Amino acid sequence: MRIGIHITHEAVHKIGGIGSVINGLCTADNYKSFFDKTVLYGPLFSYSTDVFSRLGKGGEVLYSNHDNYDTEDYNNIFLDNIKKCNIDIVYGKRTLVNEFNINKTNTVDAILIGINRMHIKEINSFKHKLWEKCGIESNRYHSWDYEQYIRIAIPYLSILQILYPEGTLFYHFAHEYMGIPSALNVALYNFDRKKHKTIFYAHEVSPCRAVVEKHPGHDISFYNIMYKNKAKGKTFEDEYGSQIENYRSELVKKSSDFDYIFAVSDLIKEEYQYFIPGVHEKKLKVVYNGIPLRYITHDEKMKSRKQLQEYINNLFNFIPDIIFTHVTRLIGSKGIWRDITYLYILDEIFHQHGIKGAYILLSTLIGRGRCTSDISAMESEYGWPVIHKDGWPDLVGSENDIYSHLSLFNARSKNIKGIFLNQFGFDRRKCGERVPEDASFIDLRIGSDAEFGFSIYEPFGIAQLETIPFGGIAALSSSCGCSYLIKKEFQNSFFKPYFIFDFIKGIKSIKKITNLSSITTDQRFQLEREKFQNTGKAFFNILPKSDSERLGLLDWLQENLETLGWENIAGSMNFASL
Repeated sequence: MRIGIHITHEAVHKIGGIGSVINGLCTADNYKSFFDKTVLYGPLFSYSTDVFSRLGKGGEVLYSNHDNYDTEDYNNIFLDNIKKCNIDIVYGKRTLVNEFNINKTNTVDAILIGINRMHIKEINSFKHKLWEKCGIESNRYHSWDYEQYIRIAIPYLSILQILYPEGTLFYHFAHEYMGIPSALNVALYNFDRKKHKTIFYAHEVSPCRAVVEKHPGHDISFYNIMYKNKAKGKTFEDEYGSQIENYRSELVKKSSDFDYIFAVSDLIKEEYQYFIPGVHEKKLKVVYNGIPLRYITHDEKMKSRKQLQEYINNLFNFIPDIIFTHVTRLIGSKGIWRDITYLYILDEIFHQHGIKGAYILLSTLIGRGRCTSDISAMESEYGWPVIHKDGWPDLVGSENDIYSHLSLFNARSKNIKGIFLNQFGFDRRKCGERVPEDASFIDLRIGSDAEFGFSIYEPFGIAQLETIPFGGIAALSSSCGCSYLIKKEFQNSFFKPYFIFDFIKGIKSIKKITNLSSITTDQRFQLEREKFQNTGKAFFNILPKSDSERLGLLDWLQENLETLGWENIAGSMNFASL
């Protein structure tokens, strides 16, 4: 029996991209044909929900000692672990469903560990082993984020051993730093490496992300410095100093002892080698993410497009010829200010050609979304989402900055108008009465002409590619890992459904900057504008200008998109060779 265990903070709920990766990968036939069983393992974050909701949507709880709930005789199976460590265990099943194909599913085991009251003796014993065998000084770190992933590692292997029979081949997928302590247990207890494979799934390189996000030069500064340093044999810590006080960095370093490192893009592989030089090349595998695929008709394409046109007409009283979208989390790494910078340049081009355009930004700091009554009140009182107001239930935190810049653009622009939907979803109940009656989230994907994704740090970027299967274009920064995949897959194609804005090597005037580490915010803005200014016409030329062009592009892409899907990606992983 072969079991794939995914150790992750997204074992139940999608918080970021890892949940989407697990969902897409584990429902692929090429994955399921290799693994007899899949297990999701992670922390029990909260006791606030009732027992039947602990494993989320699609979950079936079979056992929870905290709730005195047992459907069979699991208490006898788990009791020794519960007593020894003083933990809570939630065990059950979850059904994963492919986002765009409900026929692709996988029913997996789910194990959540409640560690708030864990015996200090067990914690200290494990931390001592980490120091003794791995050199990790846990006493340096006073973070619950660190603590909870250390604690769930303690009962990890013993739980697997009692649930699954001897002779099982275990593949331990440690998703990001959160999964590393649990997978380190394999090395600590000297298990047979033929029966226990450890894989670090690098969805990012944490210290690199931190520098990119904090430095005013962002990706322009960091990656240019990285490539120059690597050419000289200099490492990340040579440039930025020791990272020993950063527990995420120290955990990631220990992944070099794993059997394999899965880097989600060529760029992440470069970062990993920059941060941890000398890792054997055979260990490092570039394993791209896939995207969910769905095949649609011409009528479906045009219906979604008309839904978006009707929505813009309801808001701004014009019908756009070209529609841009950006569906994203509202975090700094997404570089949303670059969208607006580029809109100014595109607006001039659109004006010259007599073309109308619209930009829809769907992003919010409130993951659960605003409630329907609040949306209705804001819409009727002051015209949300065309007009926003500071404070709950409307703008919170950095949402204010986004609206401020976009509203200024709308006041100045001639041919393009933008809307900021600080809400989750796209239908009347969630986004107001001016949304067409039968519109849904998928219309933003199908009806879009181009999805923006000018991120400063984007290890892969599944969302940036989700318009491509529906005949849309991906407008990407060179810092998006997915750019490497689509360049490879479409390099010999007569049409390329993407446009990559190279902020790393593609800005001529950057050669005039002698000290890349001293780039200021104003200098970066100038460099970004230069890049956009020099690519405005080229990008405009590839945009579909008529419905016949859109439908032709849709037909061609629907025939040539299998390589981007999870089936192809899972097959290329070649698990049998691990």
